[in-house]
Amino acid sequence: MMRGEKQVRVAIAGQAADWFVANDDGLSESEQSALVSWLRDSPRHVQAFLEVTEITHDLAAVDAPNLSIESLVAAARADDAMDVVTLAPEAAQDSWTSRRRGTRMLWAASLATAAALLVVAVSFLWWNRDGERFGLPRTYGTAHGEQGAWRLPDGSILHLNTESSATVRYSGSERVVELNRGQALFDVSHGDRRRFRVSAGDAQVIATGTEFDVYRRDTLTLITVVQGNVRVYAWDSTAAKGTALPASSIPLSAGQQIGVDAGGLWGEPVSVDTKAAVAWLQHEIVAQNRPLGEVAAEFNRYGRVQIVIDDPALKMLRISGHFDAYDTDSFAAFLASLAGVTVDKTSTRIRVFKKTD
Repeated sequence: MMRGEKQVRVAIAGQAADWFVANDDGLSESEQSALVSWLRDSPRHVQAFLEVTEITHDLAAVDAPNLSIESLVAAARADDAMDVVTLAPEAAQDSWTSRRRGTRMLWAASLATAAALLVVAVSFLWWNRDGERFGLPRTYGTAHGEQGAWRLPDGSILHLNTESSATVRYSGSERVVELNRGQALFDVSHGDRRRFRVSAGDAQVIATGTEFDVYRRDTLTLITVVQGNVRVYAWDSTAAKGTALPASSIPLSAGQQIGVDAGGLWGEPVSVDTKAAVAWLQHEIVAQNRPLGEVAAEFNRYGRVQIVIDDPALKMLRISGHFDAYDTDSFAAFLASLAGVTVDKTSTRIRVFKKTD
């Protein structure tokens, strides 16, 4: 191979790797158009991009088989959101390996084959954006004060509250969501045979066709079922060895909540107001005889102006009410109306004190 030709192939491989990493991080609409244009520029670009996705897939998805062009196209065709053309018979019969024999064979391929490769590459791109159906994980996140919702590839819906992050990955036996931090509501699709598992530190939740909330705090994770049923258990080495549920798992029904605190599962669930538990979907904070310090911490998850309470006794003061999570001024006015409480407001802080005589 001529030196110049080798340099061209190395350059294209580098571009393909850059595009793959950028796509994994998430592309804007303009970047998506740029990637499609880059793929259309040359069959070499298509081949390089497919090779990178296959290599990355082999490293990341240990229990998934190598994917042929035929399986990729079949998967893409199964997605109602895809517009996939029918392959010519000769293109459909070519194996993945035969497409990697070298530049000479690639340039000798028919126009129909090149078009088929382009369809597969673009289809794989969109699947990757929607949540790696082939084993590659995707992380969803929200910043301070933000909320978000995404429909996952299996049809389930993921809602994330402020300052939250979740990583989704699929295998042949499981749909797994790792709640890295924060709070999420899951509306689980019925139409997938694989079990749906949420992992939040030591807390593990198994659900099928249900709706439930998981709130991961510093050492405590709360699981609240809105509809349906789940089973909850604390992670241990025995549970990690297989897909069977440990004997210690506890069933949870609609209207029930349980916690995993510092690695230990509560002895039994408690009944809760599910509307209050998921009021954050309407940007509300519902306090039903809750400690003031706990409610203030909830407000601090949303607003730029932070509420500061130094007095331990004042933090334990019980309050009740429905509040707009983003309206700290109204909450400060509410606190100022309480007996024995005074409030000092600045542009960056709302300090709450015990009133002194």
